[in-house]
Amino acid sequence: MKLSIFIAQLQKLESEGHGDKEVFFRHGASGDCGELSSAFVTDNVDECGPFDLEPGEEYVSIYAGN
Repeated sequence: MKLSIFIAQLQKLESEGHGDKEVFFRHGASGDCGELSSAFVTDNVDECGPFDLEPGEEYVSIYAGN
């Protein structure tokens, strides 16, 4: 998913009156859930992926948990 699509989805939720709600994550495969912590741009490829980046290509990483 591209950042602009994710932002548009969030803006739609906010425009529907949900802007005051807390945000949590749920991981589909494991069922783990918790709070979102931060977001940043990186080119680091590690055990969490993404695995198909070209060298130096950047992506947005959203950190979940403490």
